[in-house]
Amino acid sequence: MTARPLPDASAEAARPRGPVIEAYGVHKSFGDNVVLDGIDLAVAAGETLVVIGPSGSGKSTLLRCINVLEPIDSGRILLEGEEITRKGAKVAAIRQRIGIVFQQFNLFPHLKAIDNVTLAARRVRKMPRRQAESRALDLLARVGLQEKARQNPHQLSGGQQQRVAIARALMMEPHVMLFDEVTSALDPELVGEVLVVMRDLATTGITMVVVTHEMQFAREVGDRLIFMDEGKIVEEGVPADVLDGPKEERTKRFLQRSLQMAHSLEELSITQEGEVE
Repeated sequence: MTARPLPDASAEAARPRGPVIEAYGVHKSFGDNVVLDGIDLAVAAGETLVVIGPSGSGKSTLLRCINVLEPIDSGRILLEGEEITRKGAKVAAIRQRIGIVFQQFNLFPHLKAIDNVTLAARRVRKMPRRQAESRALDLLARVGLQEKARQNPHQLSGGQQQRVAIARALMMEPHVMLFDEVTSALDPELVGEVLVVMRDLATTGITMVVVTHEMQFAREVGDRLIFMDEGKIVEEGVPADVLDGPKEERTKRFLQRSLQMAHSLEELSITQEGEVE
């Protein structure tokens, strides 16, 4: 894949350099299942925060709450100093400032790539078609897909579809980008092309929160890493420090099992309690 460098961060540099995202005492449950249990978090402007943890730890729910796709039960979430979880907050306007890319590409199958990218800008922001298509072509070029602009999703590989989804999110000029395990549905040989785009995006200075199982990406691209388990932030720090020398026992067990799984299944077994060791 040959992708052009992503846009410079001049717009980001002009914004205040305080925390872009702040969370205070955030709780979220689904029935009796506590998913977020008192989350306190701040993400600085231009920071790439990587979130790791086992399935069910609350990582994806945290992103959905930040993007106000899920209401929180208690606590507060702020975006650039504005409380976005308050009653009466203008959700549609908030979501225009927060781009999110999911595991599934969620492209409209009957629309060409360029139309998938421009649709929200034309309908929500009332951007003229010619202006929208010009910007979309630039974004598709920057993720290495300008030549695929007139193709439908079924004509694209999974990695190409995910790159279109990233371009679509960038089309709205978000202040924050959220990535929810965006490579987990891809064939292994397609993962790299998406991670390269995300790596290049991080260098532009946009604020990013990335939920991922790609530890090498976390190490190389992340400014800070948090490990979540059972709805809590268990440990955080510089990615290399947490990955190479975790302080908390739960983090150590998670990383040890992740490393074992990455190398071999031969020595793993399931205990009577149903855990892998």
